[in-house]
Amino acid sequence: MALFPKSGSVREAALVFDNNDPYDRSAPIRMVVPALIKSREYMQSIRNFVVPEDSVGVWYLGQNGFILRGGAGPLIAIDPYLSNSCAITFAHLPFRLDRQLPVFIAPEDLEIDVFVTTHSHQDHADPETIRRVGKTGTTQFVGPFDSMRIYRDNGVPESCCRLIHPGESIDLGGSTTLTATFALPTDDTDLNHTGTLLEFANGVRFYNTGDTAYAERLGALLPKNVDVCAICINGGFHNLAPMQAAQIVKAISPRVVVPCHYDMMVNNTGSPDAFRVSLELAGSEAAFNLMPYYKPWLYRRN
Repeated sequence: MALFPKSGSVREAALVFDNNDPYDRSAPIRMVVPALIKSREYMQSIRNFVVPEDSVGVWYLGQNGFILRGGAGPLIAIDPYLSNSCAITFAHLPFRLDRQLPVFIAPEDLEIDVFVTTHSHQDHADPETIRRVGKTGTTQFVGPFDSMRIYRDNGVPESCCRLIHPGESIDLGGSTTLTATFALPTDDTDLNHTGTLLEFANGVRFYNTGDTAYAERLGALLPKNVDVCAICINGGFHNLAPMQAAQIVKAISPRVVVPCHYDMMVNNTGSPDAFRVSLELAGSEAAFNLMPYYKPWLYRRN
């Protein structure tokens, strides 16, 4: 396998995710990274990026947000949270849910072929993002049962909505398939959590866990023989904690593991370093890749 750019660089390692006090509403939010590229310019750079036929290009949007393309296949977004709506919706709580990453791409500028949500929590199926995103009639909106309600309530035409159940696979075009995978709900507000397994024309398999709680049997229910596993590590709100996530990675044996869901919300951060140590303690042989912001990561098998 080849990893481009090299992960764990000094710039990436120096990022700090716990600079904001979630209980101090008077303090300005200190951003983890500044806004480096204008929204439309960044989106166009993604659309224009030429992904080699033997590779998969991945762009990280923070939290559980990814954009992916294999070769000349469709451009796919997973759980794009492109607003600060959680801070507004949950302003009554004693802690803040403000984002501490820029909105990398404004919803109006998002130009993709497939919009995937793993479940209906607002930082995954964001009503504001879905309401504002362009709906040309060609974009597929894919997700489990409760995501369908959010799509329809926010203007997605019925013809563009595609319900998918765990274990079900659908053809996305360009010899790319999506399979919904098992995930364990983290609370009773949505009992239809899924993960996302993408298999590209070149055979590369990318698996995203979505939000999932831990159970002893979980590893036995998840996909094996994947090239890349993007896994939640924050531990808050019943998600996988670093050692739990490491045990899952050990069980499913991906070639590369990408931590996610640790960087966006000021009240719900996690430590990629703790996860990396946990991988070593668990005896995982997966290569660790800390995703950069604003830059594509190319994965290809050797």
